[in-house]
Amino acid sequence: MEKIDKISLKKHTGLNSEKEFECDYFGMSNTLNPKSISFVDNPVFVDQINANNNITVVVCNKELASNIKGKINIICDEPRYYFYVYLNKISELNYSTFPSRIHPTAKIHPKAYVSDVNVVIGENTIIHPNATILADVEIGNNCIIDPAVVIGATGYEYKRTSKGILPVFHGGKVIIKNNVEIGAGTTVDRGFSFRDTIIDDETKIDNNVYVAHASHVGKRVLIVGNAMLSGSVTIGDDVWIGPSVTLSHGIKIGNNAFLTIGSVITKDVAASERVTGNFAVPHDIFMKNLKKKFDNNN
Repeated sequence: MEKIDKISLKKHTGLNSEKEFECDYFGMSNTLNPKSISFVDNPVFVDQINANNNITVVVCNKELASNIKGKINIICDEPRYYFYVYLNKISELNYSTFPSRIHPTAKIHPKAYVSDVNVVIGENTIIHPNATILADVEIGNNCIIDPAVVIGATGYEYKRTSKGILPVFHGGKVIIKNNVEIGAGTTVDRGFSFRDTIIDDETKIDNNVYVAHASHVGKRVLIVGNAMLSGSVTIGDDVWIGPSVTLSHGIKIGNNAFLTIGSVITKDVAASERVTGNFAVPHDIFMKNLKKKFDNNN
């Protein structure tokens, strides 16, 4: 395994660290993984970096370095660029493969595609024609994957830097647990940056849904057609996600929440809360405002 340390940093990026270090993860300013290396190029995130004890090393520019407290600073002219160059290289070097394992009771249609490597498919799972199961996908027992589903695609993650647009390596998995159904034409992207994409037990996903990289979907969630889950969203258990709902990046949805048709979710939704609208607000407030607007127009 290639370590995340002073030696490999120098080898892969040319950057120097005055102090020895060894990290286990790459992470953003809000990472929950201990012993993480992060970066900052915007003063808005300095306080969050300083308050996060999971971050031990920060790639930063000279202007911000004096504001970073209690961390090992790696100073450079383009923190974003060098951070992602380093993440990409470590991810690629630590990527490994194994022959795919398909349970003998699983039913794979001859016109489906299943990668020869890094796929695990459990008991009694059904893969319909023209479904595509790419590498780094684990599917549990008693699942149904409908036609034209794509699982394990690379997510959309590019970084603008002064040195050009940099793609981010996706080395994470898709983990689909037991009794999950995924409707025709749906895409589920693989995880990245040490966060897998997870769809938990008994969740049912309709046709033409998009689940972006590193999203976590809880148990018994119902997701209706054309819904779009942006990257790294976290959905609790027993949530209803209505038709054409859009969730912004990193949003958290509490257990038993109800997201009505066409809602655009730009902030966290509490457990059992019902939200409506673009941008979404609690449903009763939306209806009250709608009634007021109607009354004013008559």
